[in-house]
Amino acid sequence: MTEKQRECILEIQELIMAINQVAEDHGLKNEFLSCIAIGFVDLQSQYTDEDGDERANMNLLSSFSIADEDELDDLLSYCVEAYRIEEEDKNPDTSNIDYWINLSNRDGSIN
Repeated sequence: MTEKQRECILEIQELIMAINQVAEDHGLKNEFLSCIAIGFVDLQSQYTDEDGDERANMNLLSSFSIADEDELDDLLSYCVEAYRIEEEDKNPDTSNIDYWINLSNRDGSIN
C-alpha cells in the first residue's frame, strides 16, 4: 500500500465512523444497517492466472453494522440486485421487447 493510499484509507475510516455515529446520535443504532467495503488494487501485484483471468491483490477496509448473518445476506442481496439494475440501465438490452415496452411507458414520448 502506498503512503497516499494509506492516508486516504485512514480518512475514509474516519468518515465511516462518523456515519455510524450519525445513526447513533439519532437513536437509530438498532435500526441502522450498513455494509461498507473500500479499497485499492495493488497494481504492482497484477498477474494472469492459469485460466487467463487478470488478478491482483487488494488493500481493503470494511465495516459492518448488522445484527446477524441473515441481515448481512439480505443487505448483500440488495447490493447485488441494485448493481445489476444500474448496469442494465447503463447498457440496456435493446434486443429484448421489454426494453421497448418500458421505454414507451416512461414519458410518453415514444408511441
